[in-house]
Amino acid sequence: MIAINDLAVIKDGQTICAVSRLVVAPGDHLGVRGCNGSGKTTLIRVIAGLESDFSGRCDVNVPLCDRVLVHQTPYLFRGTVLDNAVYGLRARGVDRPHSRNVAMRWLEKLGIAELALRRIDHLSGGERRRTALVRALVLEPRLLLLDEPFAEMDADGVARVIATLEQTKPAVVRGNAIHQECIRVAGNVGEVAVAHAHLVPHR
Repeated sequence: MIAINDLAVIKDGQTICAVSRLVVAPGDHLGVRGCNGSGKTTLIRVIAGLESDFSGRCDVNVPLCDRVLVHQTPYLFRGTVLDNAVYGLRARGVDRPHSRNVAMRWLEKLGIAELALRRIDHLSGGERRRTALVRALVLEPRLLLLDEPFAEMDADGVARVIATLEQTKPAVVRGNAIHQECIRVAGNVGEVAVAHAHLVPHR
């Protein structure tokens, strides 16, 4: 699904991210750990197709329409949690009743169904992240890219997200700060650490 060889992203003469080799198969979950500025977001942007200024190869055998990125500072639209949750489905022409039913199932899984009618400006940071994740999951992407998904979440929120990701079908690539190294998702899990702008296997 994802095959990277000799990837390097260089900006203003400085290496931002370098990956010698990385392979992600369908259904795999890959955690990318590192300090701020170590290249996690850059790698995720390359895989998402948002960063094209690189050398080497990054082959992603997934159409852009089947890749979904949840940004580290997710943007939510005006309105309620449910308005945001159904947005992608409605944009794809899915009727309102079915969109609401699908969205409510995911909101329930992530423990925020009771917030469905709450306006987004009344949400905590963790609740906003879970709302953005629901908006991504309802689309059933083949590749789910998560940048700092656990930031601002309490223990219950993290547990809900992990439990939900364990049950998802898409391949998942997630970037986490170095202090979140203990957070892992079960299944076909791989983990790499990013340090000094290079991606290396983590032991």
